[in-house]
Amino acid sequence: MVEFYPLNLHYWLVYLLVLARMMGVVFLFPFFNWQGIPVILRVGIALMLAWLIYSSLSGEVIINPSGYLEVVLVLVKEVVVGLALGFLVSLCFSVFLNAGQLMDLGAGLTLSAVFSPQFGSQVTFLGQFYYLLVLVFFLGINGHHLFLAAVAESYQIIPMPARLLSPALAGGMGQVFGYLFALAFQIAAPVMVVLLIVDIALGLIAKTVPQVHVFVEGLPLKIALALVMLGLLLPLMVAAWESLLDCFSQYLAWFMEVW
Repeated sequence: MVEFYPLNLHYWLVYLLVLARMMGVVFLFPFFNWQGIPVILRVGIALMLAWLIYSSLSGEVIINPSGYLEVVLVLVKEVVVGLALGFLVSLCFSVFLNAGQLMDLGAGLTLSAVFSPQFGSQVTFLGQFYYLLVLVFFLGINGHHLFLAAVAESYQIIPMPARLLSPALAGGMGQVFGYLFALAFQIAAPVMVVLLIVDIALGLIAKTVPQVHVFVEGLPLKIALALVMLGLLLPLMVAAWESLLDCFSQYLAWFMEVW
């Protein structure tokens, strides 16, 4: 029987599959998904990482597509796997971004939201601060090395060509979203509670002393209290990040097992 492609092209097809998954990871991985990073640079990084992984997999992968359509389908499935892995990491970083934006909402700092080229949208002050802070934590503990090792391991757990999505994955992702939202609320809760108490106090002052301009006087007070609470809570950020990192490792392992 005549093969669809010559034997000497088998290794190129394997490399394309590795590259397809790595492209999905790089384009959604935090830091590399910033709008300010040129696309050609991200493609170059994906090419380099794919080549490093390909060198250890080329002799183990057996692929025999029956036509061009099957090749395209296999490539698309690999891109989806990579996008899913990168999206899972970006979700963990968005926990701190959302926590900061919740604090900004209570402190009135949403008025200072500006367009951020790295996100391609408007981001508040504390949201961006928390996001960059956790990114420094991540790089400081060599988290990018751990994640790239996990991506390399994914080629063993989710062998090429990748399977279709598992039905169990949809239900599990709902639990992941719920946990991440709850963690973001827990991080922002101390500041939000203090600001709620301040709002109640300002409301009582407005009722008893109508001459006081509560909005004019209260906004700087709430911003100052939010910044003070932010400084007091910074040591606890390490514990929150460690908790998130442990859960992320478990979710990443579960994600690759049920795919």
